[in-house]
Amino acid sequence: MTIQVVTDSGADVPEDLRKELGILTIPLIVSFGTESYRDGVDLSGEDFYKRLVAEEDMPTTSQPSVGDFSEVYKELKTSSKEILSIHISGKLSGTMNSATQAAALEDLGDTIRILDSQQASMGLGFSVIAAAEAAKNGATLAEAAAAAESVLERTTTYILFDTLKYLEKGGRIGRASALLGSVLQLKPILTLEDGEIATKAKIRTLQKGVRTLEQLTEDCGDLESVAVLYTTDQTEADNLAGRLRNSFVNNAKPLTVRISPAVGAHGGPGVIGMICVSAK
Repeated sequence: MTIQVVTDSGADVPEDLRKELGILTIPLIVSFGTESYRDGVDLSGEDFYKRLVAEEDMPTTSQPSVGDFSEVYKELKTSSKEILSIHISGKLSGTMNSATQAAALEDLGDTIRILDSQQASMGLGFSVIAAAEAAKNGATLAEAAAAAESVLERTTTYILFDTLKYLEKGGRIGRASALLGSVLQLKPILTLEDGEIATKAKIRTLQKGVRTLEQLTEDCGDLESVAVLYTTDQTEADNLAGRLRNSFVNNAKPLTVRISPAVGAHGGPGVIGMICVSAK
């Protein structure tokens, strides 16, 4: 059977790769007040970040509905396709719950595997790409899932925040909550541990934070893949990616990826991040 890889817009897989590998992406929902948009469909990253900076009210996000997943799964079932559905951390979003309920509703049984990546953005995205490449090369459902899981086991996420107010407002701050209320003007670097946000380092300035990101990436050792993430400062992200090229296996080119609205809503302006996949 043909395998279809499904993910959500929290994966941040670049559009050209989604098209090349046939990845289906279900959009999360982003809202400004009473106005709701499908992430990347009704609201572009450019328009979202302009509003994020300009408006006082912080945006909110929500997972795709069970019906959104059910519609996709039903069509794939009709096409006699097996499904590998890989999603943003269940501790950051209810997306996994929607996917699981839809699979049960459509009675998909062994024709579907649903994976909680325990990651976000390209931390999820690299596993989706690996699974889709495996599927394209004729892998079984179990083999494609194993390819995704292998990448996830070797993935490390580091995100430098200019402010924690968006994470706090959205309730996603996790184990980094101890940083709230600090009298210091910290620019923390946060990571993901077991799918939950945790503190990696406490930095006083953004520039020192960027240098620390670079050092942390080098500490990952030989790299299979890496992505530099940003919300509003592409120049800083491009410059950082340029300095990292020598850290790669086979001098592969780092990806520079703008964080999607549904993820960026919880980071705010000025976020710079790194996703590292260590070599096998």
